[in-house]
Amino acid sequence: MSLIRVDVDKCSRDGICIEVCPLGILCADGEGRPQLLSPLAKYCIGCGHCSAVCPNGALENLKNPLRDQSVIPENYVPEPAQSELFLRSRRSIRNYKNEPVAREKVVQLLNIARFAPSGHNSQGISYLIVDEAKDLARLREIIVEWMREARQSSPELSAYLNFPALIAAYGKGKDPVLRHAPLLIAAHAPAGLITAQPSTVLCLEYAELFAPSLGLGTCWAGIAHRCAQTFPAFSEFLKIPADRKITGILMAGYPRYGYHRLPARNPLEVTWLNGSNGG
Repeated sequence: MSLIRVDVDKCSRDGICIEVCPLGILCADGEGRPQLLSPLAKYCIGCGHCSAVCPNGALENLKNPLRDQSVIPENYVPEPAQSELFLRSRRSIRNYKNEPVAREKVVQLLNIARFAPSGHNSQGISYLIVDEAKDLARLREIIVEWMREARQSSPELSAYLNFPALIAAYGKGKDPVLRHAPLLIAAHAPAGLITAQPSTVLCLEYAELFAPSLGLGTCWAGIAHRCAQTFPAFSEFLKIPADRKITGILMAGYPRYGYHRLPARNPLEVTWLNGSNGG
């Protein structure tokens, strides 16, 4: 069975699908309709560009069927001011309500993450959710164990991240790393997946941007991720298989406080190679 099928009655022979194929494995047949370069079929990454770009729905790619694709409203273009407000209103949440997040809502949050772009359409990112108090408490203990060990084995890292102060804060019942978040999302991927790290960043950023629409807040747990990368006890407790690695960690929960302003950032710095100002 051919990887692609073309509805000859719908195909307008505009060649757009051929142009947008990222791997160039489509060409025009004698009548100007798209056809697959057979020897290159194995290289199709199933991105769906060819079928998604066709205005007539004339091309079917079996790796990304039309039945699984959603239709974009005609002439849809996000309004710039609303888009800017949406992006700038994102905040890293470090204060959470002591309130559990329904697992159905977590699935809804992460479902959007699977639509994030990934290198070569590799995808491959999975998620482990920690939402029970006893498990979160154990992870906090492991992080403290790691920091104490790192004070001796990695003094520069310890000084840079101020581990002594963090350890002291834990001794006072505070949680400066996981912030007492009721939910932890650990992304993991096959150890040999070359695109795992950038794909994880994109996936978790999709989730982070979508979270406010569900009433949730998130924050990247960078120190916990560093612990997971260098301290085996972290991944072992989470039962991450040996052939996979944790590639990112996100805290999540209901924000304790709301924000009312959009903080400023440093001025934009941009140059053009040819020295012009773009005017």
